[in-house]
Amino acid sequence: MKLSPFAAGLMLLPGSALNGILSPRMGRLFDKYGPKWLVIPGLIIVAAMLWFFSGITLASSITLIDALHIGLMVGISMVWMPAQTNGLNQLPPELYPHGTAVMNTLQQVAGAIGTAVAISILTNGVEKYLHESHAPNELTEMANAMTFGSQNVFFFAMIITMIGLAVAFFIRRVVVDRAAMSPMH
Repeated sequence: MKLSPFAAGLMLLPGSALNGILSPRMGRLFDKYGPKWLVIPGLIIVAAMLWFFSGITLASSITLIDALHIGLMVGISMVWMPAQTNGLNQLPPELYPHGTAVMNTLQQVAGAIGTAVAISILTNGVEKYLHESHAPNELTEMANAMTFGSQNVFFFAMIITMIGLAVAFFIRRVVVDRAAMSPMH
């Protein structure tokens, strides 16, 4: 099915809004339980959603895709803020602005690299499918090729998430001494 950019944006709105709503709540849970108890379940949710995304087809409904996106955003909200906060907590307070700048830069660079890798995987999947197709110039075959390439990208992202999950078991909570940080001390 073909969606306009506006309709596609509206389709992604619930998950994105939920991510924004959950972030402060994850902050409170981070303060209470630490990063590991949010990051590990969050990565499991992300991996599960990516696994299901890797099975989408042309027959998959918008409702299914939207539900998977919402689940993905819930998992990401459980991972992103706690991991970043715990990472910044490693630094002394006077280095927080530098740490934030480094994290923002790394986020942009990693996003660009991830996008380039994803597009390469997508393109290779599309080309492989069309090369093996009996009618590579038909629109349905082109759509099937794009689906096949997309499935490959989601599967690759799931593998990267599983690597992140293995690393997450080694996260240690950094306790910040708030009294030492206060200007009155």
